[in-house]
Amino acid sequence: MATTLFLRDLASTLGGAGQKAMLARRGRTAVTTTTNTVASGTNITITATAGGQVLSWFSEPVTNAVTISGTITLNIRCRESANTVNSGVALLIERANNAGTVQSTVSARAVIGAEAGTAEAARTGTRTPTSTAFSAGDRIKVTLSVINVGTMAAGTFNTYHDGPAAAASGDSYVTFTENFVTDEIIVGANEIYGGGIYG
Repeated sequence: MATTLFLRDLASTLGGAGQKAMLARRGRTAVTTTTNTVASGTNITITATAGGQVLSWFSEPVTNAVTISGTITLNIRCRESANTVNSGVALLIERANNAGTVQSTVSARAVIGAEAGTAEAARTGTRTPTSTAFSAGDRIKVTLSVINVGTMAAGTFNTYHDGPAAAASGDSYVTFTENFVTDEIIVGANEIYGGGIYG
């Protein structure tokens, strides 16, 4: 059984600035990020607001060792402010320890699908990762960025996450072939996550 992790607007239990949680259940209300694009830009990390805090997403620690080697499926909702912006969304997946320090690259940064349109829509794709062994307590880190598709122009780029419904606004996620669980406890309608039991 595959494992899907949704990009949420909750703060990661790591507690760092711009560090968001990536959890096994969808959110409550779609959230929009805004990133400024620049003429001839090539790779700009997603920011919460134009010129604001750079964002990244972390899973809770994996509870048991797992090797990520199967196909990874990506679904990220996004848009560009104008067709002339010539930008798409790119995604980087890394293995981090429980402190959030990157240990290795699982899937290098690359554009997902085609150039974004001017209305919010999903950009989808698959990746063949570098086979990566995660130890209990490791985390999965995902970083989104705006990447040029052709020659980038000045404008803005939006991504959307934390949405409550499939195939709707904010439905951004990463699905791994492997079946694994993280230190995320779900009780009824509440979310309790991040026990911090790993070294």
